[in-house]
Amino acid sequence: MYWYGHGPGGWFIALMAVGATAWILLLLFGVLLARRTGVFGTPPTDAERRRADQAHSPTRAEEILAERFAHGDIDDEEYRRRAETLRRFGRPAQQG
Repeated sequence: MYWYGHGPGGWFIALMAVGATAWILLLLFGVLLARRTGVFGTPPTDAERRRADQAHSPTRAEEILAERFAHGDIDDEEYRRRAETLRRFGRPAQQG
């Protein structure tokens, strides 16, 4: 049952090489995308989520300062100075 020269030709071998390369690149892209979006790895703990929320949410003092600025009680220079002071000294020290 030998085919004596009727086997796959050069074009078939080239298409197989291109197809295999495409599959490898597709899998590599999928792994990189999954790593980038955070699919791999452990989910954050509750403490880490709270810490991240606190880092991005303004404190009550910052909210009051923003309200005073919005009402015109303080000017922009004083607002910036006080906001910088609050950002520097207003947050409690994070442990961990």
